[in-house]
Amino acid sequence: MRRSIIPVLLAATAALPATANDLLDSYHEALDQDRSLLAAQYARDAAVEAKPQALSAFLPRLTASGSHERSHNEITSSGSRIITDPTNPAANASTKIDFYNSFDQGQIQFSQTLWSFEAFQRLKQADISVAQAEAVYRSAQQSLILRLAQAYFEVLAASDALRTGTAERAATERQWAQAERRREVGLATIIDVQETRAAFDASIATVIAAERRVANAQRALEEITGREADPGQALAEDMPLVPPAPARVDSWLEATRSENYELRIARLGTEIAARNVSAVRARHYPTFALSASHVESLNSSERNADSTRSGVGVSISLPIYAGGLIASQVRQASALGLQSKASEESTQRTVERQTRDAFQGVISGIASVRATQAAMRSSQLALESSQLGLKVGTRTEVDVLTALRNLYAAQRTYSQARYDYLLSVLSLKRQAGRLAESDLAEIDALLTVASAPPPG
Repeated sequence: MRRSIIPVLLAATAALPATANDLLDSYHEALDQDRSLLAAQYARDAAVEAKPQALSAFLPRLTASGSHERSHNEITSSGSRIITDPTNPAANASTKIDFYNSFDQGQIQFSQTLWSFEAFQRLKQADISVAQAEAVYRSAQQSLILRLAQAYFEVLAASDALRTGTAERAATERQWAQAERRREVGLATIIDVQETRAAFDASIATVIAAERRVANAQRALEEITGREADPGQALAEDMPLVPPAPARVDSWLEATRSENYELRIARLGTEIAARNVSAVRARHYPTFALSASHVESLNSSERNADSTRSGVGVSISLPIYAGGLIASQVRQASALGLQSKASEESTQRTVERQTRDAFQGVISGIASVRATQAAMRSSQLALESSQLGLKVGTRTEVDVLTALRNLYAAQRTYSQARYDYLLSVLSLKRQAGRLAESDLAEIDALLTVASAPPPG
């Protein structure tokens, strides 16, 4: 199963002429410039912090605090004097004390969780979250490879269409001029001239549309690479067409179920949700902790005594009733877990369908390339026959125009079919979780400097 399709494609490329390719260079630039991949990288870096944050619940905590207070104190005391004359009672006596005091206090506290069922589950959940974040980033890397190939091939396909359209415009212009000359000598009618003129005007519109397509495709590629895109390349004419290896779709489905990153992300999401249920349910269980503290208090006034207090202890907390909050949170987490499981199953069905489609795309892509190549050759022969028939009088200008249009339409279809085939190959490898930079390098070897299509 670990054999690659693309290395087989290179078997017939050893004799190809030297190329001036930049598909791989474009990918290297995209690694630095593509903002979607950069955002995925930052998201991964942020998600990785879940592990140390969860681990901190089991690590010691040491805090220090202090305070300073200035106070004004008034103390009034009262008492009765000794009575010496019963007929003349003495008034009550009172004493007033007024003083200031500065109070300074410093405290150091140490705490250590000995055991927490919830914290333990959160730690396990953090490990899964880190693995999921890495899978998301790897998926983004493969997505970049496929997006770059799609954008790059669109530029090449649009450029091929522009070259074909330009050649078609030149051919129809020559046909129009020929019809004019034949009408002047009585070998063609005004209808033939009008037909060829209409074909020439239509070819101009085709070229304008092709130029717009090229410009749009270049901007789409520039959005990924961050630089001006003008590859000026095309696929080598002798590009080999190789079916998937292994040739059974079940083998690819097996690889997809075990290595597809989208499915892996969904499965890890289900595991995270399951751990979350266990963590919330663990709030019913006791938590054990070790604590120690040292407190010193200093007073500037002699009327207030200084104090020092130190202590070490073990505490246990057990929630008995929280108004139904924990029970509700458990039900909520369980529902979210079922949602994640349903999403996982949906993702699996989707990636399996996409794998089958990509596999069939490679198979049908080969047939399509061969069929369009045969159609292009047949159209070329039909054009030559029509041109010869026009000279001997058995064909008309309209017949030649029809053959000409068929030829250039077949060339455009053939060009697009070859790019679609390669994209299907890349898509199949991505579904199996094995799309890598080396795949672009191998396709890069199939590119050569573009040349104009043969004239009609």
